[in-house]
Amino acid sequence: MIRSHTYAIALLICWGVICSASVANEAKRPNILFIAVDDLRPSIGCYGDQHAVTPNIDKLAERGVCFNQAHCQVAVCNPSRASLMTGLRPDKLGVWTLPIHFREAMPDAVTMPQWFRKFGYVAVSHGKIFHNPTPDPQSWSEPIRPVRKTRSGFPTGTPARIRQAQQGLPPRDWRKNNLRGPSTAAPEIDDNLLVDGARTDMTIEDLRRLGKGDKPFFLAMGFVRPHLPWIAPSKYWELFDRESLPIVTDGKVTPNTPEYALSNSYELTHYVDLIDFPKPTDERRISEAEARRLMHGYYASVAFVDAQIGRTLQTLTDEGLDENTIVVLWSDHGWKLGEFNGWGKMSNYEIDTRVPLIISAPGMKAAGKTTESLAELLDVFPTLCQLAGIETPDFVDGVSLAAILDDPQATVQDGAYSQYFRNHKGQQYMGYALRTATHRFVEWRNFGTGQVTARELYDHRADHSETINIIDSAPGELVDQLIEQLLESHPRKPLTMTPQVHSNPNLPRFKTPISFSNRTEVDLMVYPITPAGRRGRAQVIKPAAELTINARIGGVYVVESRDGSVHEIHSPSFPGRTVTIE
Repeated sequence: MIRSHTYAIALLICWGVICSASVANEAKRPNILFIAVDDLRPSIGCYGDQHAVTPNIDKLAERGVCFNQAHCQVAVCNPSRASLMTGLRPDKLGVWTLPIHFREAMPDAVTMPQWFRKFGYVAVSHGKIFHNPTPDPQSWSEPIRPVRKTRSGFPTGTPARIRQAQQGLPPRDWRKNNLRGPSTAAPEIDDNLLVDGARTDMTIEDLRRLGKGDKPFFLAMGFVRPHLPWIAPSKYWELFDRESLPIVTDGKVTPNTPEYALSNSYELTHYVDLIDFPKPTDERRISEAEARRLMHGYYASVAFVDAQIGRTLQTLTDEGLDENTIVVLWSDHGWKLGEFNGWGKMSNYEIDTRVPLIISAPGMKAAGKTTESLAELLDVFPTLCQLAGIETPDFVDGVSLAAILDDPQATVQDGAYSQYFRNHKGQQYMGYALRTATHRFVEWRNFGTGQVTARELYDHRADHSETINIIDSAPGELVDQLIEQLLESHPRKPLTMTPQVHSNPNLPRFKTPISFSNRTEVDLMVYPITPAGRRGRAQVIKPAAELTINARIGGVYVVESRDGSVHEIHSPSFPGRTVTIE
């Protein structure tokens, strides 16, 4: 049984040692406004994009430092966010794909907001901070509040359009039950009737409430756009001349690379208007008109999010909180908009791993500067600890970037690391990317053995497009140096996808009941865990209620409360078992 309030013994000892100092100093500690933007590549004004309409992010950059070479650990939502929020590299955490909740991979992991709460912070979350299906209530001081009534923004008739399209799909096509609306929409609608606008309203309310409190706050707001579908109020579409937007219609797959190196634009085929979206290797291309529509949708969505960020930052100023608040803005990964003839994320290329990262902190000396120093999203955890004046935990894998906020020429590390899991033609691979100041080196390995299967090398002194793989012509000493550097942090070893918490399919399949009795004052959610370690559909137990499940020996269930006070793992026993949650 694992409770969310029983963390590692060392953590509790640490807390006991520093408790008195923490209470004495917490009033002086800065607040933290933690802004995440999903699927946001550095197509922002402060990063040099002249087409972007991002005045509010640009204004934040004038008060902070833009990290021009910041990289995510995995170019897809769940593992990227899990790594950033725990401070652990994916191989240590054991989360590389979308379905696995990090609490099944490492139940006792301590997240960034959990750590800050130990030092007197009130941690509150809105929107997408962790991956949406796994919000992790244990991280927050307060239950995550449901968003107020919003609208999808899809045009009238969308459900009928989806049903009609589904009828034409092959019988076993997964989209028979999971096809989504159109990829773009420009509704005549108020900002706060879309989910990002509604969440911004709630964030603003909490800024005003928490700013009046006697404790520092860690307030997180995660924007969904510009994740697909690209839906933004029509006024944001009107900011752009579609015909003048940059598009890529002649992108090519880089020669001399493994077939599994590039993602297949699979994500776009979820949408009713893009069912037949071509793969990068297909001869067929999308039309220029289609590319312009999609590009327009992306830029409009970024402008919409920028406006919500502007409302939030203005409230920070209006409430007199800006002088004592650290603001960090980050994205979980980049996004291809036609590069490599691909659309979406999910690769080890720079277009997918490079992310915007802006940090503004009270008293920093390099406000308004851009740095080329290498940074990883892993570094956010220790950076915020140092800036807030609290102890940095010894379990984090990142390094603090605080020195760069005073000197943008400073260097705190000589490499940024990313990785991506690929299941290709029945074989599993893990690709590891190392970005140095001059090169990107990628080593692909067999997932189950660690054996090297392919390598890539790109020289960024010559070309940032990564369209020429020079691995076969590069000096041997350079390749050896990069291999040695990669192996220091990512040694070759077998990996397993199954997380620590999972059902056991190999035990005798005896059916036996397991009953859960809720003696708490909050709702409990009971998740069945599959043999692969994935969460099934939750069943909710109200206070003073009970739930009996016809389980089997070897089954595993995670019990979690909405307020984060309960996190327990249980298995049935024969001839039956009753679990009381108090």
